[in-house]
Amino acid sequence: MQIKLTKKTSTALLFFCICSLLVSKVKAATEKYGTLSLNERWTAEESPYIITDDILVPQNGRLVINPGVQVLVGKPITFDHGIVQRNHLDSFTISIKVYGAMKCVGRLKNRISFSAQHPESMQCQWYGIIIESLYEGEVEFAYCDMANACNALTVIQGSPIIRNCIFEFNNIGILGVNNSQPMIINSNITYNATSGVRVESSNPTILNCIIAFNRGNGIWSDHMSSIILKHSCLFGNDAGDLIGCDPELGFVKKRNKNKDSTDGSFNLFVDPIFAGSAADSLAVEQDITLKSDKSKIKDTTIAKVIQTTLTDSTTYRKITQSYKRYQLSTYSPCIDAGMRDKKFNDMDGSKNDIGIYGGPEFIDLSK
Repeated sequence: MQIKLTKKTSTALLFFCICSLLVSKVKAATEKYGTLSLNERWTAEESPYIITDDILVPQNGRLVINPGVQVLVGKPITFDHGIVQRNHLDSFTISIKVYGAMKCVGRLKNRISFSAQHPESMQCQWYGIIIESLYEGEVEFAYCDMANACNALTVIQGSPIIRNCIFEFNNIGILGVNNSQPMIINSNITYNATSGVRVESSNPTILNCIIAFNRGNGIWSDHMSSIILKHSCLFGNDAGDLIGCDPELGFVKKRNKNKDSTDGSFNLFVDPIFAGSAADSLAVEQDITLKSDKSKIKDTTIAKVIQTTLTDSTTYRKITQSYKRYQLSTYSPCIDAGMRDKKFNDMDGSKNDIGIYGGPEFIDLSK
C-alpha cells in the first residue's frame, strides 16, 4: 500500500524524528548501590551516578572515579544487612564506605562532585564518605566538591590524601577519629554548619587550606590530638576559628614573606578576600593607588548568591559547575602565602597560593 505524505504529515514526521534524535542524546543516569566489584571505574560518559543505597568498596577492591563525574546521593530504599552501619544516623542515610582503595582525582577545570540528589536543606541529606582503609597512598581525593552531607569525609583509619577539594554546606566538612592521619592540602572548607574540621583522637596535617565562614567552629579538636596546621587561613568562623587546639596555634607573633601577621606556623587569621566578594570591593575602594580608576572592581553577584541561597539546590548546582568559584582577589593575603617548599609551587612556578587554586595539578608527596 502506498502512503501519500501531505504537508501536514511530513511536518509531523519531521518533528517526531527531531524529538527522537534529541531523546537519544540525553544521557541516562547510572544507578549504584551495594558492594562494588573488585575493580570499578566511574566515567564522565556514564555520569551522573545516582546512589540509591549504601556503597561498599571491599578491602580487596578498588574504585576509581574519573574527572568530570557527578555523584548524586538519594534517600535509602532498602537496608543491606551485609554493610555494617557506623551509628544510628548512618542507618537512616546513605554512606560510601571505603575499606579498600579509592582514587577520586579530578582536574582543575574538570572537577568531581558529590551532593544530595534532592536536597531538602543544604546539610545532612546523606551521611558522607567513610574511610577505613590502611592502603598507604591508595586513597586520594583531588579536585572534588562535597556538599549536603552529615560528615562529608570521615577518616577512621589510614592516611588519605585530600587536596584541592571543596567541603561546603555540610554539617561537618572533615571528621578525623581513631588515630587516623589525613593529609589535607590546598582545600577550601567553608559554610559548614557545626565545624569545618572536627578532630577526635586523630592527627591530621593541614597545609595551605582556607577554613572560613563556617557557622560553627573552624577547627574543633578534643584538646588531646596532635594537629599540624601550617600556612593556612582561618577567618569568620562564627563559633571560633580554633577550639581545643594547641594554644600556640592562633597566637599571632610573626610576619610572613608578604609582611602579613601570622602565628608561629604562618597561619593567617584575616579575610581571604575572594574575587567578587564584598571584601574585594572594599579593598578597591581603599586602594589609593587606583585614583579614579575602578576597573578592578569585581562583580559581587556570585558572592551574594552563595551567601543567600543555601537552601536553593538548583542555584547551588549552577554555581558549583564553575571552577572559578573561590578565586582569590588580587588583594588576597593568601596569594604566595602557602608552603615555601618547591613541590607546592603553583602551576606557573610561583609560590603556593593558599586555597584550591594553589599548588601543582599533580604532586609527589614522597619527595
